[in-house]
Amino acid sequence: MSKNMEANLVTDPKILNVLNELIQREPIFHRPELGRTRADFEQMTESTFWEVGASGRRYSRQYVLDEMEKRYASPEEDTWQTRDFHCLEIAAENY
Repeated sequence: MSKNMEANLVTDPKILNVLNELIQREPIFHRPELGRTRADFEQMTESTFWEVGASGRRYSRQYVLDEMEKRYASPEEDTWQTRDFHCLEIAAENY
C-alpha cells in the first residue's frame, strides 16, 4: 500500500486525555485488571453494545459475553498487541 493511500490521522490535542484513557482500556476484554467475570463485562458495556471483529463481522453483546465467560473459565496466555491509535469525537462525548 502506498503511503499516499493512507489517511493522515492526527488526534486533536484537546482530546489526548480521552485517547490515553481509551488506550489503557484497549482491548477492553483482555485487561484482567478491569474485570474477569461476566458481571464485570456486563458492567463495562451498555445493553446495546456490539463488537466488530478484525474480519469486519459484527458480534452481539450476548455472543461476546458468552465467549468472554468461556475464555476466563479456561485462560490462556494473551498475546494481543495494539498500536497506531487515533481518536476522533464523532458526537458529543462519543469517541
